[in-house]
Amino acid sequence: MSNQKTLIEEKVINEDVLNKMEIIRKNMPAIFAGDSESYRQKLVYNLLNIIRSGNMQQFLWTLLRHLNAKKESSETKEVIRVINELYGYSSKFFEKWAYSVIMGIMETESQKEEG
Repeated sequence: MSNQKTLIEEKVINEDVLNKMEIIRKNMPAIFAGDSESYRQKLVYNLLNIIRSGNMQQFLWTLLRHLNAKKESSETKEVIRVINELYGYSSKFFEKWAYSVIMGIMETESQKEEG
């Protein structure tokens, strides 16, 4: 019985993480829309290297440093709130949500071209 309960809890957590990852990915383009392509490319490159090293603290420090400059926007506040919630989960989700941050930043250019 407890094994089934654990599986159900894990499924709920996975769904919650996926929903939060989507919130992050959707909000990142609005946050970085005013930045140059070279700025975004450099940030993505740095974040990818940090993910590869598995250093969640360095990733958060780098990301939050960049988000702090844009803290007045509602999208930034939403992303920071969601990251704070994700930080409470185990580190096994780190790589997944970190990549959703990067995908959101990378989507910024395609949205600018379409708009």
